Amino acid sequence: MSRYGVVCSLLGLMMAARMGADQTVYTAQIVAGTGCPIAPGSAATAVLGTANGVAVDATGNIYLSDTDNHLVRKIDTRGKISTLAGTCTAGFSGDGGPATAAQLNEPYGVAVDTAGNVYVADYGNNRVRRIATDGTITTVAGNGQALLGGDGVPAANAPLLAPRNVAADTAGNLYISEFQGHRVRKVVPSGTITTVAGIGIAGYGGDNGPPSAAQLNYPAGLAVDRAGALYIADSSNHRVRKVSGGTITTVLGPNIAPPVGLAVDGAGAIYIAQGSAATMGVYNAVAASFATLAIGPSGIGAPVNDVAVDPSGNVYAALGRQIWKAGSNTANRNPALVAGGGSGIGDGGPATKAQLNRPLGLALDTAGNLHIADTGNRRIRKVNPAGQIGTEGGAGITGFAGDNGPATAAEFASPGGVAVDGLSNVYVADSGNNRIRQITGSGRIQTVVGNGASGLGQEGLPGPQMPLSSPQGVCTDRSGVLYIVDTGNNRVLRAPANGGVTTAAGNGSQGYAGDGGPARLAQLNAPTACALDSAGDLFITDTSNQAIRKVTPDGNISTVAGNGAAGFSGDGGPAATAALSGPIGIAVTDDGNIYISDANNHRVRKVTSGGVVQTIAGDAAGSLSRPAGMALDGSGNLYVADTGRNVVLKLTPGSGSSNTQGTGPPAPNPQLAAVNAASGQAGAVAPGELISIYGLGLGPQTGVSATLNAAGMLPTTVGGTEVQFDGTAAPLLYSQAGQVNAQVPYSVTPSSNTTVAVLYNGQQAGTFTLQVVNTAPSLFAVVINQDGSINSQSNPAPQNSIITLYGTGEGLANGVNIAGLPAPTSAPFPEPQGAVALTVVGMPAQILFAGSAPGLVGMIQVNARTPGGFVPSGQVPLVLTVGGASSPPITMWSQ
Repeated sequence: MSRYGVVCSLLGLMMAARMGADQTVYTAQIVAGTGCPIAPGSAATAVLGTANGVAVDATGNIYLSDTDNHLVRKIDTRGKISTLAGTCTAGFSGDGGPATAAQLNEPYGVAVDTAGNVYVADYGNNRVRRIATDGTITTVAGNGQALLGGDGVPAANAPLLAPRNVAADTAGNLYISEFQGHRVRKVVPSGTITTVAGIGIAGYGGDNGPPSAAQLNYPAGLAVDRAGALYIADSSNHRVRKVSGGTITTVLGPNIAPPVGLAVDGAGAIYIAQGSAATMGVYNAVAASFATLAIGPSGIGAPVNDVAVDPSGNVYAALGRQIWKAGSNTANRNPALVAGGGSGIGDGGPATKAQLNRPLGLALDTAGNLHIADTGNRRIRKVNPAGQIGTEGGAGITGFAGDNGPATAAEFASPGGVAVDGLSNVYVADSGNNRIRQITGSGRIQTVVGNGASGLGQEGLPGPQMPLSSPQGVCTDRSGVLYIVDTGNNRVLRAPANGGVTTAAGNGSQGYAGDGGPARLAQLNAPTACALDSAGDLFITDTSNQAIRKVTPDGNISTVAGNGAAGFSGDGGPAATAALSGPIGIAVTDDGNIYISDANNHRVRKVTSGGVVQTIAGDAAGSLSRPAGMALDGSGNLYVADTGRNVVLKLTPGSGSSNTQGTGPPAPNPQLAAVNAASGQAGAVAPGELISIYGLGLGPQTGVSATLNAAGMLPTTVGGTEVQFDGTAAPLLYSQAGQVNAQVPYSVTPSSNTTVAVLYNGQQAGTFTLQVVNTAPSLFAVVINQDGSINSQSNPAPQNSIITLYGTGEGLANGVNIAGLPAPTSAPFPEPQGAVALTVVGMPAQILFAGSAPGLVGMIQVNARTPGGFVPSGQVPLVLTVGGASSPPITMWSQ
């Protein structure tokens, strides 16, 4: 097939085939968890999420990052705890306003300066934010991009790569460790950012030389002493490094456990959080001695994540989900609990009043009990049909213990996926312990797969002898065969009750290959969840491949959703060409519907039996936060673990389905919405743009695609449907009860609003208003390589090569602007009136052609040469700008 034929086929699928979408409206209700169970009260009896950062000010107030709940919390000198910043919902918002109304995303390290301002490493947002003494929040470093670079510019405009910890000195300088960037940055009081240590490449080197030429390896905690020397927890190098006088040295290591947090007292002693249970290291620089300090009760089983020291020499440690204090008397530290002693997780009461902590896996049994992997609480919870919650597994302690005893006394380490068989046995992917454990109907626990070691093992080994690597998912078929998503080994295993463990999918190597062939020989990339239908089809969330893979009973594998590029696009079109981002949960029905937790897009998406994808819950505004595990009941209700908000939701299908019965025109529905046909995103429209309109009763039950009329143009009536913009009929591409695809007429006026009316069989089905702008560009998630092939992970574009893109929303052209008329197939081609630019990873690409796509309606074609020598390998973002307006990014694979 020619390049033109390939393009027409793909774009035809993405445009005209946006059909058959089930327009069922789902309503959501919380069935477990309170969402944000944080209220002022006694710190000692409060319940915390994981505390990954702790700091103390000059007057004795304590600040901590409650990472699981996306909060920064304060403990005053009376022992009262309150929320300083965050809403419990992961996201980025609120700058310039009250910090308690702002969204954070996995806050990590905290620090306080001499003026009382609190700084937090907003890890998931790739920013550092400041909470001022008046309670307002601002971003002081990071523009949200996870990239290296940005020295010598205002810190708020520079990218940061996973800011993990922060420290402030008495001169007003702020230090930031870029955990994945392998650097430490410095923000001076004027706001400019520079690199003070690390070259951005993981490794070890540079001691006794300039710190900017040294190598660090996942730098974490930071501390500054009274003389202004900077200390760095160089975690993966097992060292504490010191920057002073323009030189970097190692002051401790490499024969220590990985340091993750640091503090320095007035005498120069260095306190080192090493992730050890209830202990930390103390280095006396004067005596050059190293000792271990017990900071909490033995057997607590929680790691020391961070450490702080107050002016009096008292030591504070973030110990798992608690804060502990050790006094300044080195002979008798007398450790005491400061915060996090509460155990009120809500067992025995209504599930909606219980506390969950990062719920991940869900499963329903035949009696209607909902089983929840309450990951952050290290428990498996059960909600009965009456809505009461209890713990059925786990004592809330991180570790591995309890096999062959009561499940409620057992220890877990990061329990993830859960599944239930026909005998009501519950299976738990105990990821941190590299095991699959079974909770029997009688409440006993045992390991059924996994020997605790990380590895591949041999085919056919008995379950307890098979090594696993961070398994995150588990599911069962109708006969009780267990399937294990062995995430770290990039495979899915099959474990029958009375047989050896074999491979169902994945050859153990990371990649994306094998479609159309045996699943055992295919490559997966960090899969996380699985589900089976009654026909024996196995569905896998191939998470880092941004895809859903299907293994048929004959053992062959294919991709049923996701184009391999991380992003959000494709709603209303074929699932195989849509963009997903971090799919981590899946559920399937026997009639062919697939439900996907599109975690990084904060959406739940559905693939119909006809292969069309759509969003059924969640949006860009953050109504969901990293949805994860899913379960379906027999009534079509979908249960979703809303991990970022610490709740479980029940999505109930309403009566708004487009699959209505009866004769005559459907009832009018004024609740209409329009999205760009390329990006699937709502917003202002431009003259000539292709859009999809969604609603109810818009057209015939069976979709009708348009064909060119005798005049060689798209018709304005298709299947009895007509769309008018301020009374002007628009060309149509497709009509169906729940969706109409149309081209915005060129007659609409920018900088104004246009009234859109949809008519079906002469009767108005609804109206709505759209804002009109000069240009509103969006790109289709299809990139054509220089040789005419489709860009993909297995077929990346070389640097300095030509790529071809297609989009819509470019606005008026300098030629004829006749709606519904295909562009000419030979030169001259109309070109947009607005200037066109394309960036690859933020770098400009050379535009070779930008004009109306030959033979197509309402579309722009862009041929560009990618930058040479600068574009990194892997997935890179592309952004099209027309007339000053930029498109949502799509991604391509670069080599």
